[in-house]
Amino acid sequence: MPKRYIIQNKNLGTSPGTLTYVGKEVSFETKIWWTSYNFDKYEISEVPDLGNFSVELAEDKTYWMNVDGIHEPAVIANIGDMFNLHPLVLEDILNTHQKPKFEYYNEDQLFVTLKMIEYNPYTREAEIEHLSFVMGEGYVISFQEERSRDIFEPILTRIKASAGKTRKNGADYLLYALIDLVVDNYFTVLDKFSENMEQLEEEIIKNPNPKALNELYSMKRELTIMRKTIFPLREMLASLIREEAPLITANTSLYLRDVLDHVMQVIETVDSYRDLGASLMDLYLSQVSNKMNNVMKVLTVISVIFMPLTFIAGIYGMNFDNMPELHWRYGYYVVWIVMVILVIVMLIWFKRKNWL
Repeated sequence: MPKRYIIQNKNLGTSPGTLTYVGKEVSFETKIWWTSYNFDKYEISEVPDLGNFSVELAEDKTYWMNVDGIHEPAVIANIGDMFNLHPLVLEDILNTHQKPKFEYYNEDQLFVTLKMIEYNPYTREAEIEHLSFVMGEGYVISFQEERSRDIFEPILTRIKASAGKTRKNGADYLLYALIDLVVDNYFTVLDKFSENMEQLEEEIIKNPNPKALNELYSMKRELTIMRKTIFPLREMLASLIREEAPLITANTSLYLRDVLDHVMQVIETVDSYRDLGASLMDLYLSQVSNKMNNVMKVLTVISVIFMPLTFIAGIYGMNFDNMPELHWRYGYYVVWIVMVILVIVMLIWFKRKNWL
């Protein structure tokens, strides 16, 4: 059964910065995780109530707040008050249709929004999730559209590793690690599409059918959506590196360049898969045409074989009195022998012409 989407659009005429959730209707409550770490130790805890939570940032630690669920504007507004986030930032966080971009606000906060893509093995579709990051001096806040904390589990594993690079670096490196994890997941999704394309190719070659055609159309549509989702990320990362953001150190900037290379590689791969999809479409049409040609060839051969037999049967079916063969004792058997010999001769001739 296809997923049902209920979209809440921002009311027309409202002022900029008005907090209105724009996205799928969800039923779970927002969940918040608070992580702090430095080279020596780390702490990970859940924030059950923002009303009893206070933000106290130490200079020797890096802090990460992960927010699962952005469908409650009151919660997002509360976090905005804690970290002095600009109203336009909060508006973009709540708008799941926002394209990837980055902005500087208050000169000490960097806002980044992009899309997480995950592969659904049951529907064989790419599911897109809206992600936003806010980085300040010593902290990163991540906002997830849906409750899927597992996507950031590798980052938590790195934080728990005492010898990892994440523990040795600051908030800008944590932001890079989160973006890099999202981009790496693009390759995982593309690997799934590659496997599906290989299966489709084998199916089309063996037995082209309408089901394969529908899957091919669906895959081309998913790849087009992926390209539209990922393509703005290239310009966003290029601009972020080019502008030499004050919150991004030179060391982290080098890592971001590597992420940019990966994004360009993803886009090239998506384009190549789209071209492959077009080739598979041509292959499908060619296979269907060949299959039809084979059917027509068989029918034509049958028609040609029966043409002389019909001619003979038509002659001796006229019932004229002056046809001596009609009164001959062995006439019936001779006609059958002649027709059988004609069929055998024609089959041998067709075989030598490679028409069979």
